[in-house]
Order: sequence, then C-alpha cells, then structure tokens
Amino acid sequence: MNKNPEGLATESATRSIEARDLQLSDRQYRLWAEMLENKTGVRIAAHRDDFVRGQIISRVNELGFDDVEDYFREVSQPGVGNREWGVLLDRLLVKESQFFRHQASHDFFKDRLLSHLRSSRQNQRYSVCSIGCSTGEEVYSLAMTAFDSYQVADQTPAFSIVGIDVSTEAIQAARQGAYSNRHLESVPEALRNNYFKVATDSSMAVKEELKKRVGFFVSNMFDQHCPAFASPLDVIFCQNVLIYLKNWRRRDLLNSFAEKLKPGGYLIVGPGELNDWQPEGLSRVAYPGIQAFEKLLL
Repeated sequence: MNKNPEGLATESATRSIEARDLQLSDRQYRLWAEMLENKTGVRIAAHRDDFVRGQIISRVNELGFDDVEDYFREVSQPGVGNREWGVLLDRLLVKESQFFRHQASHDFFKDRLLSHLRSSRQNQRYSVCSIGCSTGEEVYSLAMTAFDSYQVADQTPAFSIVGIDVSTEAIQAARQGAYSNRHLESVPEALRNNYFKVATDSSMAVKEELKKRVGFFVSNMFDQHCPAFASPLDVIFCQNVLIYLKNWRRRDLLNSFAEKLKPGGYLIVGPGELNDWQPEGLSRVAYPGIQAFEKLLL
C-alpha cells in the first residue's frame, strides 16, 4: 500500500482497489463495536449494524488499505490514528437534532430559570450544559429561552450554555450556527426575528448576541476533564443520549452528572430513557411530561 507522510493511503492506491469487494467478518466487526463503545460509551443498535459495516468498508476503500485489519491497526495507533478515528466517528454517529425538540423539557427549564431569577441567588451566573449537543440546536434553543427569561425578569443576562459532542463535524456546524430556513420552521417566528439573521436565500444564522453566550467542545461525555465540567452546573440537559448506553454505563454517567450539579441544580433526561435509577442526593421532580431530578440542598 502507498502511504503519504501522514500515514494514510495515496489517491493512486485508493483507485487501485476501488472495485474490491472487502468483507468485515463478525470477529472484526465486534472489535470495531467494542472500540466504539470503549471510546464513546455508545452501543451500536442492531438495526444499524449494516450501516456501520458499510461505512467502515467504504473508508477502508477510500484510504487504500489492503484489508480491514490494516485499517483497524492504523486507527488504534496514537497520533494519526486519533485523527482518522475522528473522521470515521463522524460517519458512524447519527447527527440528528432540532430546535425545541421536547417542548415540555424546555418549558420546565424556563420555569426553573425564572424561579432562580426571582430568588436570592439571582446574582449568580446560571450555567447550563447540553450533553450530545450534535449541531447545536438544543444549545441555541436553551439560550433563546434564557435570554427571554432574563428579559421577563427585567435583569441583565448572566448565563452561559455549553454543548459537548464527540463529533468534530457536528461541533464545527454548531459553532457556525447557520441553519436552513426549513430547519428553522420549528422555531417560533418571534424568536427567529429576535435571534437569527438572514445568511443566504435559503438559510439563517444565529446573531452574535446569542452566540457569545454559548460554547461548544469536542468531548466525550465521560471525560471528567472536559472544560464544560470545570465549574458546578445549574442544569445538565441529557436527552436522546442514554438510549445508546448499556445500563451500567448509564448509571455511572448519571452518577457523575449528579456530582457536577450545584445544590438545587437539575438533571433533565429524555422521557422514557430512564426508569430504574434513583441517585443518592437527588430527588425526582414532579412536572408533567418530563423526567428530571433535583440535587438536594446541603
């Protein structure tokens, strides 16, 4: 195989094997699935097996590796392997999101933020983290809600919202903050007018006043050193993520989130994603249509 100095296959090598019908054995596939779960915590759903197999084989052909084993060894190596792993990961993960995906959870967030602004703690910065933020829709939805809440309370905005995701491609799109007009149809017209500007004939971009209140990090949700977790948080939004994890990983992740919350802070998860977890120091919140936990005051 012909490689360039970065360790990846040359274009000529790619062309020479384009027609090859490479196969991924069950043993090889298990190794890939295990690496994905070990690095990200994500478990591949059975109905996506064929898709994942196809993406791996397609990438092997693109780079001109002699077989799947060579590619696996390359991705497993530090340095160049980490960079290629990021490329492959962007292809394997589903990056689907939308604004205000679960409205009841956003209503709850607004209700609790307004309560905070009316309390004696109102001068404290309100900090929020969105787990698995994909291309940023959830983060910007929370930011719009927060801005409106501060206006309702007649207070100067003092909040920050960060999103984390393992996909470099998704985070780059989130930072850009540009979305098609069709994708923005779920955003109320008043919010579109207040927080978006025309980018092209078919797209709009988030205004700078909203952008400067948010931040995005390429990070594994299990990474304890992620900047998003540097200080205790008022709210952790973790929806449509837990369904991809095994029970023991789900439990460990949620327990770690509980430690990152401020006393009185909230962990908001997707309805139906969690039924048998009762963390120490948190109590389940009674609020219609949502699933959330409040960290008990010290």
